[in-house]
Amino acid sequence: MLRACITPNQTDWVAKLPAIEFAVNTSRSESTGYSPFLLNTGRVPRAMVWNNPAKDEYPSVRVYAQKMKQLSAHDSLEARVKQTRHATSRRPS
Repeated sequence: MLRACITPNQTDWVAKLPAIEFAVNTSRSESTGYSPFLLNTGRVPRAMVWNNPAKDEYPSVRVYAQKMKQLSAHDSLEARVKQTRHATSRRPS
């Protein structure tokens, strides 16, 4: 995530680190289905990073977020089914 957000000369990573940490902590985990914020505090805070960023700010993250929004619920459900099958197959009977 840092690689996608920082400039090529790598001088602005310190300024962008809090926003990246916030994004990671608010994103839903495939294994639990919940975000780290929700599991730790019982709530999900409002997103602050995307309020009014400049068009050239976080370009790769913006493209990634748009692709993730386009994924269907079917795809995430299919991933959960695969994880469940894999976990169940490893359990002793």
